[in-house]
Amino acid sequence: MGRILRRAALLLPAFLVLLAPVSALATNYNLDNIAPNPGFESGLTGWSYTGAGVNANTYLTVAEWNAGTWSSSSPFYTDANLAVYYPGKPWGVNPNITHIDQSTVVGDPTTVIVAPAGTKFVGSRQDGYEGHYRRAPSEPVQPAGGFIDTSWQLTSTAITGPFVAGDTFTMLVWGVRGRLRDDWGVPNANTTGSASSLSVRLVGGNYVANTVTFTNWAADGQWASQPFSWTLTSNTPSIQIRFTGQNSNHDRFVAADSGTSPLPVAPTTWSRIKTVLD
Repeated sequence: MGRILRRAALLLPAFLVLLAPVSALATNYNLDNIAPNPGFESGLTGWSYTGAGVNANTYLTVAEWNAGTWSSSSPFYTDANLAVYYPGKPWGVNPNITHIDQSTVVGDPTTVIVAPAGTKFVGSRQDGYEGHYRRAPSEPVQPAGGFIDTSWQLTSTAITGPFVAGDTFTMLVWGVRGRLRDDWGVPNANTTGSASSLSVRLVGGNYVANTVTFTNWAADGQWASQPFSWTLTSNTPSIQIRFTGQNSNHDRFVAADSGTSPLPVAPTTWSRIKTVLD
């Protein structure tokens, strides 16, 4: 009897483990599938400019940019103010952006920027040395340390969970940058000096890395894609997606999109593919 009891005692912990409830398994989420309007196909529905009174037409102080926060005290101009100087839309959804050929560079064509996935994208131009801004005595005085150049930051509405530690999130992000004036005479002139940048941050919960920076740039004026991923290290009831684009020098632009649609096949390539398929 004693031997049977000892054996039962040894088996009891394993039996209890089998009876214990199984913890929730980590899940992989494709943000292009669960986010509201991820590729901006419905304009800016489901997205907002970050911060009170802050939009794409805002200069940030160096401290604000480094801290990743935009305050309502930042001097800014409204779309109506800028429309006086820049007819059309040099910022926001489907902005009027054309990459300008650096005339001394062979094979660097002038390119009108259109969406790589679907029909919509977001971006902003940095026109001239003062961006969309004109300095005048009536305009706000620049603070000590100066301003970061024309930038934009869009935050999605909340994506409801709950999400748990170990969950992963993925998104295919498209980026393009280039020049607005033929004045450098070198290829990929937006990498010369202070290059335009693009990053995506998940807000809500803690991650191995909250912010992922776009690094897979193609030649100026050409879209390229990069898969982004985040791993959650805490539980959170919801998350938000935050796109940030920054132009750090004159006559440059940066734009972004998301989605899994491939770039259109060039006509010459398509004819060859069609011939093979036929």
